[in-house]
Amino acid sequence: MDSIVEETACMIPVLGMLTYSRFELADRLLASIDYPVEDLVIIDNSGKQQYLPVKPELVKRMWLIQVPYGLGYGGGLNLIVKSTPFAPYWVLLNDDSVLAPGALQKISEEVDPQTINFLSIMPKWSGFVLGEGAVLKAGLFDERFHPIYFEDNDYERRLQAAGVKTNFIYAELGHDNSSTLNSGFHSKNDVTFRANSLLFQKKVAEDDLSQGDWSLEIRRVNAWDK
Repeated sequence: MDSIVEETACMIPVLGMLTYSRFELADRLLASIDYPVEDLVIIDNSGKQQYLPVKPELVKRMWLIQVPYGLGYGGGLNLIVKSTPFAPYWVLLNDDSVLAPGALQKISEEVDPQTINFLSIMPKWSGFVLGEGAVLKAGLFDERFHPIYFEDNDYERRLQAAGVKTNFIYAELGHDNSSTLNSGFHSKNDVTFRANSLLFQKKVAEDDLSQGDWSLEIRRVNAWDK
């Protein structure tokens, strides 16, 4: 089946996803891939080395990156981009999303690599397409927002300030919202949500449009994995 992928001229350059606790939903997403993908990059943030995905037939190469401790949402997405630096765009999906038939083909046909491309999914940052032009102008996610929440608010603010345009693609995805939180992380999220909210407010008040620097102190304080 690899030969079929290699002979297909049009394909998604990179499809990336993070997974943490709901591997069965991640497998559901992989099963919904119905259009050729050159590189599928999976960041396993669980630290358990238990996820063993099977490469979908329409994927040319699959890369499973397992880390001892989670990188967080922003950190994981950043690693997907950093590990595939020559892609014109990156399709970045939550592992609890699922592609409707034809969604990837529609993305391939209508994507604008100079913009941030949003899809037919809510919340809108649960599945989006990041163009190279957006990264060149605004950088990547601020990894201090660990492990999740407010990194998208911060990034959208920085994209707008950098003059990055928005493109909307009517490519439909389903989504099991808050599946990670519902796996037993509500109490930890109560703490980190507040901390990330305060960091976001501080950046806005100081007109801080930087990507920020990863902080060991914040990573330890905001840990869900200790």
